[in-house]
Amino acid sequence: MITREMRRELYFRSDAKCEAMVRRKGNVWARCWQIPIEVHHLLTRARGGGVLDQVGETYHLICLCTEHHAMSDGKYAYEGGLLIDGYVTTNNRGYPVYQGSDVELSKKYPKERK
Repeated sequence: MITREMRRELYFRSDAKCEAMVRRKGNVWARCWQIPIEVHHLLTRARGGGVLDQVGETYHLICLCTEHHAMSDGKYAYEGGLLIDGYVTTNNRGYPVYQGSDVELSKKYPKERK
């Protein structure tokens, strides 16, 4: 479950505007910046996003406008940066463990914890 504190962090990070990247003239990419926004799981709850929610992680969450949120589960969601591959489980000590290609999650939630 996404807590009130996590939402505050997301709204601060995103300036309460859509974080999706869109192509502008001249093949330049920029943020969408539209409002209103909805919180989207880049790593879906079914693949462990809920586990990350429980530990207060916000890296796997993004603020999207309704238009981009509607596109977030479509054909190009991975290529467009609206979904992260892989999954999170917990190890026998209850720590989150990520398996996938995302570098940040791999560093923070490695297969083997020291």
